Amino acid sequence: MFTVTEDRTNRDIPPGMDVHRAREHYLSMSSGFVSKLTPPVVTSHGNRWIFRGDLSQISLKGYGAEQLIAQTQSDKLVYVAPRAGMAPNAIATLGKLYGKKCVFFCPAAKELSVHQRALLYHGAELRFAKIVRMPNLNGWAKAWAEKHGAEYLPPGLSRAPLVTAGIVKLAAQISEQIGGDPTEVWMSVSTGTAIRAFQIAWPNVKCKGIAVARNMQPGEIGHAKIIGSALPFLKPVAEELRPPFDSTVNYDAKCWKSFEQYAAPGAIFINVGSDAIIQAQHDAVKDIPVDSQRDWNDKRDLR
Repeated sequence: MFTVTEDRTNRDIPPGMDVHRAREHYLSMSSGFVSKLTPPVVTSHGNRWIFRGDLSQISLKGYGAEQLIAQTQSDKLVYVAPRAGMAPNAIATLGKLYGKKCVFFCPAAKELSVHQRALLYHGAELRFAKIVRMPNLNGWAKAWAEKHGAEYLPPGLSRAPLVTAGIVKLAAQISEQIGGDPTEVWMSVSTGTAIRAFQIAWPNVKCKGIAVARNMQPGEIGHAKIIGSALPFLKPVAEELRPPFDSTVNYDAKCWKSFEQYAAPGAIFINVGSDAIIQAQHDAVKDIPVDSQRDWNDKRDLR
């Protein structure tokens, strides 16, 4: 099971600010920015709500990252793409929308994963290296970006104030759609970027979730009540525990049954994205040949 810190600080609240001032701070950052995305889709589920990343134009992280990608000075974006995750697809989608070239560094393997191959649908470039730990690949990707004048984006788009601002703005849109703030937020958590932003956007709302990808560190969960998933990140949740709409079976779906059983009236479930959308993009480019295997001494893609 992934471990969760007992620290209750939110590292995205700027020093010297309380949460209410932080909310205004982030809303001011997105003031004047005109989005090219359609509004998010939110549906009712009995007396509760669901953010439908599967029905919206882009996944949750896409709404968060739009302004960052639109306003970055570089025309080339660099990110590390693990075998599963919605952030790379959001970056690739936005890169195409805003005319940015996307370069994704991936752990070398005999075959691309569905999520990695789907990036080719957006015209992305994939680079590979044999690794033991993901931080090594992030370090190499960052060095490559600096060498080639590209914009390096950190894992989970964490520590990026404009991404927090984008999610705070998204929360305001959701509140407008449902006629007020939700009572609770329920979601799966990886780096914690989104759940920290929702705490800033909705200061009086309880936040609950499941850590599905990694151990949570001090400053990463704020006041949220988080438990660690007993399943490895890449293992999908059992079919009978999944939501009755398309989700991500190794991510969002792991929080669904807890939401169904314990969420209060007025709570919202965050369905970050959609396996079906990723699969369709993968299938459209499945015949493109890609040499994704590397040995330990093969550093060609890091030059």
